[in-house]
Amino acid sequence: MKYLTPICRTALLGCIAATTLPTLAATEPRGYYATIYAQASRLSSTSFDESGTGELGAGLTAKFDMGFGFGGDIGFRYGNGWAAEVEWNYRRHDLKSLSGSDTAVNDGDFASNILFINGLRRFPSASGGWTPYVGAGIGWVQEIDFDLNSSGTDRAWSKQGKIGLQLIAGAEIPMSKDWRLTADVRMLRLGSVELPAEEGVTGRLSKPNYNPVSVQLGLRRMF
Repeated sequence: MKYLTPICRTALLGCIAATTLPTLAATEPRGYYATIYAQASRLSSTSFDESGTGELGAGLTAKFDMGFGFGGDIGFRYGNGWAAEVEWNYRRHDLKSLSGSDTAVNDGDFASNILFINGLRRFPSASGGWTPYVGAGIGWVQEIDFDLNSSGTDRAWSKQGKIGLQLIAGAEIPMSKDWRLTADVRMLRLGSVELPAEEGVTGRLSKPNYNPVSVQLGLRRMF
């Protein structure tokens, strides 16, 4: 996947920095920060089955357009190169096509609303310029839902409570004393998800995969 290259490069730079710049990390000031961001998100095609009154059948394959997302975080820098944050994220991926269905589907989307706890390793520079970072997070799914519209009828399947993991690699770019731009790549892994019926249908969708990759830009305020 094309997004893996920048992640691997940034992670490698981070590992090198971890061994060569320990004193710089120790001089980073402690403090809180808050970020808001927007993202472009890619979700690979997935195969699954529908059982119930949706009349879609088994052996379905869904493909998605480029998605979008937004969210924010509140974090704390510990002054030693480490940071922790609480993040909220919403993603949506509109349906491009659904093949194998017994019923024509006009449109739909696959979306998620997730809360994360992230840990980050930051690598400040002597010049005070860009600060690369890598990290990982564990997420709790407030809701993930798959909506499909056929013949003017909306049908929805959803789930709560699933646990997911994400990997993070990016950089923080100074604008002023208190403001930063952030740019990073995030790989989210929820795996296959069993989705019970929520609206306009009974039964379930059997385990479509939800493993999006996003590129995001954010605005950060340091405190």
